[in-house]
Amino acid sequence: EYYSPERSAGTLLCHSRHRWHDDPFARPGLQDVTAWVDFTAVADGAVAAGLDVAGYTTQAHFLLGSGLDEFLAGAADLEVATRASLSQQALLLTLPGEMGERFKVMALSRDFDERLRGFALRDLRRAL
Repeated sequence: EYYSPERSAGTLLCHSRHRWHDDPFARPGLQDVTAWVDFTAVADGAVAAGLDVAGYTTQAHFLLGSGLDEFLAGAADLEVATRASLSQQALLLTLPGEMGERFKVMALSRDFDERLRGFALRDLRRAL
């Protein structure tokens, strides 16, 4: 996907007011700016620099593996409107059609052998 012809002008996208555009200077500080990342190149560069790739997964799997469900369960005593808002935000961050599958997480480490909780549900390092 990273090298597809549709990306011949680059991969930078800006998100503002639920719309996307390609001008990072349109609303400085008031918009999200994203870009596709060649995670294989990042992993190769990290290894060449003496780092280890400690994990690679989707945002949804990382958040769920890190305890998002526990966080939401801990909000049970909050007002209904607050709980509903938190649930809606969690859905946006984890649903496959939203940010859950589109965004990825990579952890780099050095001399750290413990397993990272956020990558326990699904580790995609073999796909790099």
